[in-house]
Amino acid sequence: MNTQQALQQAFQHLNNGNLPIAGQLFNGILQREPENFAALNGRGFISLQQNHLPQAQSDLQASLSINPAQAFAHKMLGIVLGAMGQFDASMQSFAEALSLDAKDPEVYFNRANFCFQAGKAQEALADLDAAIKLRGSYLEARSNRANLLIQRGDFELAEKDLDYLVNKITNNPDLWVALGLVKHKVGKHKDSLLCNERALKLVPNHPDALLNSSSAMYDEDDYQKALTWAEKAILATPNRPEVHYAKGQALMALHRFDEAIVAYSKAIELNPNYAEAFMGRGLTQARLRDLDSAIGDYNQAIKLRPTYDEAFFNKGHVFLEHHDFAQGWADYEHRFGMPSLGITNLPNIPVWQGAPLAGKLLVRGEQGLGDQIIFASVLPELLKVVDRVCLQLEPRLVPLFQRSFPTVEVLSRDKKPPVDVAAQICIGSLPQYFRKEVASFAGVQVPYLKADPDKTTAFRKALAPNGERIIGLNWRSFRNKYANDKSISLLDMAPFFNLPGCTVVNLQYGDVKDEVRAAEAAGLHFNKAVTVDLTKDIDGVASLVDACDVLVSTSNTTVHIAGALAKPVLLMLPYRSGKLWYWSEAKGQGSLWYPTIQTFHQDAQGDWAGTIEAVKASLMGKV
Repeated sequence: MNTQQALQQAFQHLNNGNLPIAGQLFNGILQREPENFAALNGRGFISLQQNHLPQAQSDLQASLSINPAQAFAHKMLGIVLGAMGQFDASMQSFAEALSLDAKDPEVYFNRANFCFQAGKAQEALADLDAAIKLRGSYLEARSNRANLLIQRGDFELAEKDLDYLVNKITNNPDLWVALGLVKHKVGKHKDSLLCNERALKLVPNHPDALLNSSSAMYDEDDYQKALTWAEKAILATPNRPEVHYAKGQALMALHRFDEAIVAYSKAIELNPNYAEAFMGRGLTQARLRDLDSAIGDYNQAIKLRPTYDEAFFNKGHVFLEHHDFAQGWADYEHRFGMPSLGITNLPNIPVWQGAPLAGKLLVRGEQGLGDQIIFASVLPELLKVVDRVCLQLEPRLVPLFQRSFPTVEVLSRDKKPPVDVAAQICIGSLPQYFRKEVASFAGVQVPYLKADPDKTTAFRKALAPNGERIIGLNWRSFRNKYANDKSISLLDMAPFFNLPGCTVVNLQYGDVKDEVRAAEAAGLHFNKAVTVDLTKDIDGVASLVDACDVLVSTSNTTVHIAGALAKPVLLMLPYRSGKLWYWSEAKGQGSLWYPTIQTFHQDAQGDWAGTIEAVKASLMGKV
């Protein structure tokens, strides 16, 4: 058999997976012809498959010394060198291969793998893009690109690749799980659940599918289903800390706090370095008013992850609520590290550090309307140490603040800031300079917001033509996962309707049409003599609030408006929210921030009946 025939047979055996026979044939050829580069390539390939990397390197380098113009040999050598951790040399070999054949998608694919291993994620992504461009059906490249995109947090792009893959490979449970995770990350929680269900049909009790389903339902605010999925995940993998953490999250959201602590503690037992579990348990301890334990858990989370800004932030709430303002404000500054809040300083403008300033200070609004209103209470004091202030706020607040602070330049925060500012500060950072201790709140001047007096007068005449006492009513919050804690059913507010000599005005923003209709059907009627867009027209809301004699409310933006207008407020608060740090913890007391607010806390978590009765008694002058 001549050399050509031997090569043909060797490569046939190689293609059929008969590596020993192929190796024998290649060895025989090389004994006769030591410089047969094709045989060297074949033997080098076999050595690579058998993980005999030094031998593979030797054969491939020998082949290339004989014939350097071999794209295949350069590609194989690149793979061998990469597998040996010689990434720079590997990249050079791949570059040589591409110089000879720029349209080989496998070169880009393999180079991408080693770029990733070398910590060059961006280069890896570019190579995978190139591989897929050359071969659109390159499933392995799409899978790797999806995984890389997930690691980078580019979930929308990863979703496209995974959608393509599951249409091509319908029976791979891990692909369905990955797609479910991505759907969850982009907010398609119900689609995520469907993907996980597809995975579970292929592999019953797939642990990642069960866990991801729990997370998706939690973010969908369906906490009971989140708990059900978490418990299924625990049955599948009882020693996995993440499943107990998921159970803790669901239980806390369901206000089953004692059980949540048990679940978080189990997660910590299984993984003592689980920072998120310490944070979750800390939040739960705060809800139970075990503040020392909460701070301990927050501190442990921070010890495990020194950059855990959310743990600092939540710890700050505890200190602020208990009037340890020095520590509280220091921890509160960690909100800048929380992407969910979206708080940043502008580039190239110094951040104000509290010293007197001769130039213009840019004060930038942040977080919600209530946050901007409450922190604006320091503006009168700020104006004593800063010559000029430009205040950028949520657009709906601008008319009200322009009237209230005529010496301040008030702009919408969606506008470009002035070019002549000397320094900047986010409004939530101001109190650290003006609210350092309880005594500093004596400087709070209320009212510091001023409603349109003409509108106020007109509203009052329309609402109370016979001198009725006007009660403004709020019952709901719509912000974040704590909104349900501090919300009450409108039907449960029935005791505040039909009081002698009183008329009730709806101050509740948001879509509450169905609740109002149900209340009216039950005989609870609001005074509709004045119509104001309670969501968009904040200036109108301020005048409507100003026209009222008293507000009865849960914690929401309207309370902040009323407090800043110095209107009497009877504020109903949950037993413990863990977030409402600016109200007094003591029953029947008010707020350092708003002296005209009187607080009424639940006696037990979720029990509003006693709180409502106490507020009614106060309204009727029985307390």
